[in-house]
Amino acid sequence: MRARLSSALEVLALIVALLAVAWGPLAQGSTFWWGMAGLTLLGSTALALALVAASVRGRATVGQPLWVLAAVAFLGWIWASTTWAADTIEAQRWAGVWTCVIGTALALHLTATTRARQNAVLSVTLLTAGAAVVVGVMQARGVTVPGFQALDGTPEKYLTGPYFHPSHFSGYLIMPAALVSTILLCTRPGWHTLPLLALGAGVQVLNLHTDGSSIPAVMLAALLPLVVWAYTKRVWFGVLLTVLAVAGGLSVGWLLETPQGQAQFAAYKDRVGIKSQSLEGFLEIRHAIHYFPYQVWKAHPERGVGVAQFPTEFSPYRRAKNTVPGSVDQLFVNYAHSDYYQILAELGTPGLALFLLTLLTSVLRGARDVAALAWSSALLALAFTGFYDSHLTAIPGTMLAAFALGGVPSLPTRRARVLEQAPPPAVDAQPEAEPG
Repeated sequence: MRARLSSALEVLALIVALLAVAWGPLAQGSTFWWGMAGLTLLGSTALALALVAASVRGRATVGQPLWVLAAVAFLGWIWASTTWAADTIEAQRWAGVWTCVIGTALALHLTATTRARQNAVLSVTLLTAGAAVVVGVMQARGVTVPGFQALDGTPEKYLTGPYFHPSHFSGYLIMPAALVSTILLCTRPGWHTLPLLALGAGVQVLNLHTDGSSIPAVMLAALLPLVVWAYTKRVWFGVLLTVLAVAGGLSVGWLLETPQGQAQFAAYKDRVGIKSQSLEGFLEIRHAIHYFPYQVWKAHPERGVGVAQFPTEFSPYRRAKNTVPGSVDQLFVNYAHSDYYQILAELGTPGLALFLLTLLTSVLRGARDVAALAWSSALLALAFTGFYDSHLTAIPGTMLAAFALGGVPSLPTRRARVLEQAPPPAVDAQPEAEPG
């Protein structure tokens, strides 16, 4: 009876977690009150059901203990920060969002423990991405979803998909781009191949119409699985591709530092969907914005100002001498535009350490299943965007999509399963020696 009840609760927890995975991106990134409230409710319920199921069973299957400990410690520090936050209500609201994000990832970690359940997680993730692409295509044809808030200039200048802002949409597309490429590389061609190719193409085409800062990262996420896959075949092959990729990246970075490279970027940026700003303008704006969270962290290095407090706490750290109308110092900035600065300003140095530890331990699986390989590729791209945007710390739908993929547990390999199922070797009984 207890086993049946536990299994039923596990399945229910998995279903609710999958609903959260779909809800997060499709409810306008869960940024506005109705989307955020629904996401918080679904994620918290999924975690509660998973914990109840484990308590009924009397044990829990934890595939990555270090990741679980890091995630729980990080969530605990977030809730602790609500006690010193100036705006307690906003801090508690965002602590609830983080509880949903990490809670959903933990629920999937505790319940998606079979191949069939993991396939369900990947299928829902892909179907959600497909729905987001459909919304983007509809938007391009002038059809918007009723009840969604639309940014001025949509879709004439850029696409937002189910999100409110195009940069947030392109940030979300990092996960499906990495997942589609990984599945195509790591599975044999079959009925799923053509739909996945169509989804991958749709992701990249819409990405080019977002005019978002994460356009290069989505392209990178589609290519990184090739490097990760190479490591699973031959280490030397993976190292070779890594060296070539790093050399290529450094070459591009060096080129963009030269006047000739900047001129070439300006000439070709329209072809990759970047239309609204120049490279120089982008770097200048980011440098100005990053000054605020850096100063906040310098003033509160031990614990930050509290979760979700950046929008109300950064104003005293403006550069008062900059009185140019329209400059960043004269504007309201709702988030730090850097995952690392966002965490430093709100949660201090300990918060950043726990955040990075949670991300690092999520890839230390030593596994070669699709979820693990896709997450490794997606995380590399997200780590890159973390220097200039806050996809993992300020956009709930994208946060959940990323952490959920990172929380899927690794399954034992076929060899390990055979060893687990094999009976222990028989030990021949030795007759006791008779006393002489």
